[in-house]
Order: sequence, then structure tokens, then C-alpha cells
Amino acid sequence: MQTMLILGAEITNPLQITVIGVLIAILFLASIVGVLGWMLRLPKETEHVRIATKAVRSVNKLGNILVPLLGRNEATDRIVALAAQMARQRNGRVEFLAVIQVPFTLPLNAHVDQDEKAALEALGRAESVAAQCGARNAVHISKRILKARDIGAAIVREAEEQMVDLILLANMPVRVRGSMQQIDPAIEYVMRNAPCEVLVLSQGRTSVRSNRIGDTTHEAATVGASI
Repeated sequence: MQTMLILGAEITNPLQITVIGVLIAILFLASIVGVLGWMLRLPKETEHVRIATKAVRSVNKLGNILVPLLGRNEATDRIVALAAQMARQRNGRVEFLAVIQVPFTLPLNAHVDQDEKAALEALGRAESVAAQCGARNAVHISKRILKARDIGAAIVREAEEQMVDLILLANMPVRVRGSMQQIDPAIEYVMRNAPCEVLVLSQGRTSVRSNRIGDTTHEAATVGASI
């Protein structure tokens, strides 16, 4: 009978846990957690940050824009371009409005061929400028002609009915006294009575001649004709 003798070696645990090792592991873990917390921590919101955020949100809501066309000149073209760019960034809409002022000697629905032709030309010019800004397909554009006794009142009435967010206007100085240019009464009326925010582009002191659409009197009756 054979007897087999098995010689064994003592097996030791290679993982030795020591107090120093535990402390090192805890410090390493704490450092990792601290770095991740610093990376993910949101900056503290200051008063200036809150003001800036509120202003940006307010501006981003201005998507429904009314652009009265008070003349056919560079200032009007610039305000049209600005409106198209703003609406394109916000997926908004722009309405180009031409107001024909009808004198008291005529009924509001009277045909004033020369003024109607000028209004149609102004609307066509505005549409071309908006198209150059890339707003042909990205922005909903509408055109409208209003006949009214008072241009400012007609603009305010249209803004109220269409519930617009912003009115963009190009200032058309009508009189010069010395070195001072007087603001267009229609624009002044809109600024005082508009149901929304109003932005006016002014060229400052200039002698550039402008082709004004209509004159200004004082009555708020309007008759609309959509295009």
C-alpha cells in the first residue's frame, strides 16, 4: 500500500489592510469628490446676472413685430432689415404697414391714386429688403394698407388689434428749427399711446430728403384693407 505525502506551503493574504492605507484611500476619495463637486457646481447668481437674464428673456419674446412704413429712404430700409432679422431669430412674424392719410375733405374710403401707388411701392420695397435678409421663407410676413385721418392713431389701433410685441419705426424729422430736428408727430403719438414696446431709429442731424407717405392731422378713424 502506497502512501502519498503531500507537501503544502503556507498561503498568505497578499492584500494587507493597514491604518495608513485606509487614510490614504479616504484622502484620495475625498479629493475626487471635491474636484467633481467643483466642476458640477453652478456659479452663484448675482444681481447683475439676474438682470441680464431677465433682459435677454424679455427681448427673446419680441416675436410679433409691426413696422409702419412712414417713408421710402435708407432709415426705413434699415428698420425693415432689423425687423426681419429679429423675427428670423425668433421664428416670429412681421407686418409691414403703410398708412394713407385721407384729408377731411374726402371720405375715408376715397380713392387717392397717387398715395395708394406710393403705399404699394413702399410695401414692395420693404418686402425686397426683408428677402435680402433671408426672411422670405423663415419669417411670416404680411402687408397691409390703412386709410386714416391720423397716422399715429392708425398705427396704435393696428398694434392693439394684432397684439404685437414690438413696433419698429424710422424717425422722419418734419421740421428743423435752428440745429434742432422735431420728431414726427405720428411717431410721438405712437410712443405715448402704444400698447407695446416701441423702438425708434433716428439718423440724428441730417438733411437727407425723404419721401413721406401721407401727412399728419388729428383723428383716430381708420379703414383697413389687407393685402
